[in-house]
Amino acid sequence: MEAVTQREDLDLYRREAMGAFAHEVRTPLTSIKMVMELARRQSKDGQLLLDTELIDMLRTSVEDLQELADDLQETSRMERGKIALSRGPCNVTAAIAAARELLKGIELEEASASVVEGPWDPARLVRAIAGFGASANRIGDGSGVVQIQVVAKGDEAEIRFTSGEPGGEPREIAADAGFAFFRSRQLVLAMGGSLHCERAERFATFRAVLPLKAPAESRRARL
Repeated sequence: MEAVTQREDLDLYRREAMGAFAHEVRTPLTSIKMVMELARRQSKDGQLLLDTELIDMLRTSVEDLQELADDLQETSRMERGKIALSRGPCNVTAAIAAARELLKGIELEEASASVVEGPWDPARLVRAIAGFGASANRIGDGSGVVQIQVVAKGDEAEIRFTSGEPGGEPREIAADAGFAFFRSRQLVLAMGGSLHCERAERFATFRAVLPLKAPAESRRARL
């Protein structure tokens, strides 16, 4: 029964991930179409007249599309085990600091100062933290502040992201979480971790649980 539930969860996340991707692709596509229409209206003798602002808007939209396409390709390859990850050591505090640089208008507010280090891919952990921070704010209270807490428990480290106050009817994680959520989830799974979520009206909390020992070390410990 547990295997069936895990398979159903995987199928659900995959469907919602594709829905989130399709939704987010529409935004830069709409911008591109708008710029093209404005250029057409301003054209004279077959020549397009684009001012600097419109050119920058078009370039940004194209770059957003390229980034989404790259993320989808990486997620697909990671799911199929086609990407080899770097194996740390990686300091969570440093990763959070780097993730802040990727976020715009969202503050990651640390509730603890624990020094936790593990055998994770530093660059991908940074992207996962940034993605979860953005997604928690998006489906949480949208205040621009996400509480983040890091705790080491036995052989695992937990990174918790929280936005809003719990209460109300529970809701499932869906495509409105944004493609960054599903990409971040896949990054955590690829690093040998797991993800646990709770969501309600204007509230979201994600717990990314990562192993503190490399796979080979974990096997030796069990033997």
